Amino acid sequence: RAMKRRTFPGSVAKQPPRTKITSTVTTLIVAGVTYALIVRQITPNYVDYSPVTDTVTDFAKQSVRDAYVAERVKQLKHEDGVRRASREAVAKESKVETPRESVAGAGSATTKRVSEATSVKDISGERGYDDATWHMIQANEPKDDECHVLPLSDYWGPQKVGEGSTTVADDAECCALCKQTATCRFWRTDPSNPGSCFTGVLPTVYMPPMYGQEHNKKTTSGTLYPNTPKYAGGGSEGWETCVHTMITSNGSPYMNWQTRIFYETWKKAASEKDSILRRFTRVLHRSTEDELMKLIPTWRVDPTHKDCDVYCDYAVKDRARAIYQWSQTQDAKQCSHILMAETDYLFIRSPPPSVVLAKGFSYGFMFGYIVPSYPNAKPASLELHDEAKDGPLKDVYQTGNAPQCIHRDDLERVSEVWAQKVELGETSETVKKVFGWVRDMYAWSFAAAAVRPKLEFELPPVPFQKLMIQPPADITIGQASLMHYTWGTTIKNSENEQVWSFDKRSYTGTSSKLIKIPPMPKWDAEKGYKLQDDKIIQESQYEVIRKMVDIFNEAVDAIQ
Repeated sequence: RAMKRRTFPGSVAKQPPRTKITSTVTTLIVAGVTYALIVRQITPNYVDYSPVTDTVTDFAKQSVRDAYVAERVKQLKHEDGVRRASREAVAKESKVETPRESVAGAGSATTKRVSEATSVKDISGERGYDDATWHMIQANEPKDDECHVLPLSDYWGPQKVGEGSTTVADDAECCALCKQTATCRFWRTDPSNPGSCFTGVLPTVYMPPMYGQEHNKKTTSGTLYPNTPKYAGGGSEGWETCVHTMITSNGSPYMNWQTRIFYETWKKAASEKDSILRRFTRVLHRSTEDELMKLIPTWRVDPTHKDCDVYCDYAVKDRARAIYQWSQTQDAKQCSHILMAETDYLFIRSPPPSVVLAKGFSYGFMFGYIVPSYPNAKPASLELHDEAKDGPLKDVYQTGNAPQCIHRDDLERVSEVWAQKVELGETSETVKKVFGWVRDMYAWSFAAAAVRPKLEFELPPVPFQKLMIQPPADITIGQASLMHYTWGTTIKNSENEQVWSFDKRSYTGTSSKLIKIPPMPKWDAEKGYKLQDDKIIQESQYEVIRKMVDIFNEAVDAIQ
């Protein structure tokens, strides 16, 4: 399957409008077509061989849907209460603390976590940091560049603010001028016009920059992001300050080999000095235990859609509910923050403490294809979002449930609403058709807007993004700590001959017999390497892909 690169609004030079009406119509058409292409590209062509049937069939009426969701939430809360009471009774009788729970239904006993993957020290049960130690770790992190200086770059659509003409000595002085100018969030210097300084605002706070050979910019630019409050420590709240990494799975072979690889990279990152990573849990929404129960710290819960154990049209439809149920357990209360991740991630290194934000804020990733206000997306968006209550669609954050580094209290309150919206979305053909494979990501963004107080996000773009990059689209690692290999990569030479390829969908390894990714050929600028979409690869981008291969294969070697 061909990769769809995340498109930036500025990837095509802006043409002067003929008329205001023509410009508006053209913008709407381009936005609609772009969104449709992205949705089509990232949505697998699945066929639902086992459609889920519900007792309520007249979902055309909003009141009927609301009643259905309310009843489902009431039922789930009752089930949670029964399970929780049973677990507490079992624990009290046995007088044994169980740090991981395997829920097989009402009345089930809990089981201890077992980890047999010992190639790297397993610290998935170690305690977090007290406030004094946490403050020391925070102080040791290098300070951020508040100006976000990026040579050979520019941003799309800045609007001028401040004086009409200004002369500065260097980039730092231009940035300082922006800081002193009301509403300024963007600055730019131009070496072809020494001393010049443009100050302005961008269409969105976290606009991705245009940089690299594809854009061939000559200017130096930077942005000023909001000052998001950092976490001061959990002592006053009764929490140990640390990050609990959590992934979900239905236990399929496809997800299990990815899980083993990801967990191995997590262990290495968590072993770094002063790592914020202290605990790890796989939330398994499956009817039965699987082969990783004794290899990966796991908490299992019975799914609502049991057909997803084997095959269903949307394998993650139980994810939101499972996370909400897990968030209420003792296992989810071991750290102040949760890092929601996915099985097809790789840790590059441990994330810095600056991704651990104050309660009410979450550090995440901005996805270019999550745009609730796009014309083609709006009908589905309004199925899940009430503008009258929760604000206009244009103000909904363009993010998803992973990656997110979020306070565990915020996760619990947002995931409850998230689960409701996912359930509601599964009753809407419009939501399923328009949002496709990313409909639970949209539901997460809408849930964050629906809770009170609303959950706010810090979503800086690459190369300033501290959580994740997505090879092969991203041309540099920058400050990222994770790689997401969701897109396949095919490298061709100037003769259009394939010289290397990797796609998780065609990987033939299994959780018990992992296979290394074939090595990439040595970089050679004369070969004219390009991707499957015929975009020329630059050397830094090539090295990002090579780093992904190295991390993946290192994990395989450690496990085997």
